[in-house]
Amino acid sequence: MSLPRSDVWLSPTFWSRFSIYNCVSETITTYCRAILIRLHLVSAVSLSERTCPHDHSYVPRKATDSRSPCPALNTLANHGFIPRDGRGINYKDLIKGLQHGYNLSYPLAAFLTLGGYYLLKQYDDISLDDLCRHNRIEHISSLAHNDPVGNAEYAPNVIDCELFDELLKDSADGKTLSSSDVVRARVRREATYDVPIDPVHAEIARGEMALVLGIFGGPEEKVPLDHLRVWFAEERIPDDWLPVHQQTLRQTIKTATRIRTQMNAIKTREERRSTDG
Repeated sequence: MSLPRSDVWLSPTFWSRFSIYNCVSETITTYCRAILIRLHLVSAVSLSERTCPHDHSYVPRKATDSRSPCPALNTLANHGFIPRDGRGINYKDLIKGLQHGYNLSYPLAAFLTLGGYYLLKQYDDISLDDLCRHNRIEHISSLAHNDPVGNAEYAPNVIDCELFDELLKDSADGKTLSSSDVVRARVRREATYDVPIDPVHAEIARGEMALVLGIFGGPEEKVPLDHLRVWFAEERIPDDWLPVHQQTLRQTIKTATRIRTQMNAIKTREERRSTDG
């Protein structure tokens, strides 16, 4: 594994652009940068030597396995890119799993991992079900998962078929999911709430879908619905998909920002129509 040029990603200028679109505290990016510097100074070789297991065949989750509301991480566990039982995951293995499983760039994989640990307020090994804790990384208004019941601390970690079917119906051509489809889906879903999703988790929600568009949709950001069904419903890497496109941090932010802009435009139009009516 080759690390990015240290003069680029160790610089404060590089990380100053990635405070999650001015909504998440700069503490997160400061924390991520500090850990990345530590990793770089300790040894790039020690990270590359921690190879993922070679067997990446698909094994569905067992009842005793730890799983999250995130299909991306659950899929990595089902394929052995991270521990298959979903427990005892350290940040180095998660970074490598994201790189190997989805071909994420190192800065993106590290930012997602270290930012996630920060939001969870956990700085040691984690289990996937830690991500079920409500309003840490998990949030309301998911496109495929239900919210926690009542005041429950943990959200469900299984797909809601009705919500997922509604997402598939947002496809304009009935074959793929585009960024425009995601915009409509997010506006539709958020409109069902009396109390809106908070700005930080709204950005997380948009970032999640930006990742899906890039990973499975490539440069055109059009995700085949068949791939989406396999990945969301079975938590499995589609048989005919290969990680030939590398998803970067810059591209993810660019796509998420475009989704936000288009969502705001739709909401503004709807508010004007409501006022005029």
